[in-house]
Amino acid sequence: MIYHTGCDAHNKRCKFQHIADDGALGLEMSVPTDKESICKFLDLLDAPTTITLEAGRNYWWLNQLFHTHPKITRVNVVDPRRSRKLAEELSVISGYGRAKNDRIDAEMLADQTRRGLSPTIHVPTPAQLETRSLNRHRYTLIINRTRSENSIQSLLAMHGVKTTNNDLLTKPDWKEKNMQKVPDYVRFIIEQLLDQIVFLNKQIDPCERELDKRLPLSHPQMKILLSVPGIGIILGRTIYTEIMDISYFKEPKYLVSYSGLAPIANESGDRKGHVKLNRHCNHYLKYAFVMAAHHACGHVNYHKKYEHDVKKHGKTIAKLNLARRMTKTVYWMLTRQQLYKK
Repeated sequence: MIYHTGCDAHNKRCKFQHIADDGALGLEMSVPTDKESICKFLDLLDAPTTITLEAGRNYWWLNQLFHTHPKITRVNVVDPRRSRKLAEELSVISGYGRAKNDRIDAEMLADQTRRGLSPTIHVPTPAQLETRSLNRHRYTLIINRTRSENSIQSLLAMHGVKTTNNDLLTKPDWKEKNMQKVPDYVRFIIEQLLDQIVFLNKQIDPCERELDKRLPLSHPQMKILLSVPGIGIILGRTIYTEIMDISYFKEPKYLVSYSGLAPIANESGDRKGHVKLNRHCNHYLKYAFVMAAHHACGHVNYHKKYEHDVKKHGKTIAKLNLARRMTKTVYWMLTRQQLYKK
């Protein structure tokens, strides 16, 4: 007999539901979300079991904990969006209808594994999580700095003042001259925004030094990515840390889809709908490949096809087509461990 357990994890408590391979319900318990309480529940199980949980806020450390417990034979971390759609259907089949609570959610997670329907994801290793988190942290810092810079320029433009943020930061006389042209409340806001920029710059620099240690230019995978036209050190690190391991993708189309660059046609019968991109994707990868296409559109290997697409479809579609081609190129380069052939 094979057993399955569903774990509906929340910040404060986790709901567990144990079921047999024939669907018979077993032990059900709500425990605090901490290592000791969860291990006590797992120790109560009388046979080895699989365990299934969604990729929520707590999933990584729970996955590590479950892997070390002797009574867990397999851990399935599932995609929340696809899992919830499956759970809605399975809930009707199980007789719960539209009813929904933590216990039912835990049971449906276990039932997905029992039926072989679990939409599992690849969980990063500790090393992969480290580099990816650092790179995403730098990305967030850059976004916050850009927002502060744009807010300053918006406030100045509203009062007819033209100057650069760099002048405000590095030229005290220039700053004082321009600050006299705006009301006191604007001066107060700009002073705080400038302090934010200075503080973020102090955080960005050491973050980049940490990334230089972990993903230097001499890194084998970085060498491959940096050989592609349009991909620099920043985009290369983003692509590498978000893909994690190219062997996770069996074909190029799966990487294209994961990057959010696969077009979706909305059609019904004889009516032709519009084509759009999937918003349920890895947004970091989408940004990286689109920016790489933006930088590479003038390269000799891409320019002719890009200009043809511009005339036929417009600049936006042409750039997305180029981003898809570059995604496929990166896939084969990383799979074959080859540099870009000019």
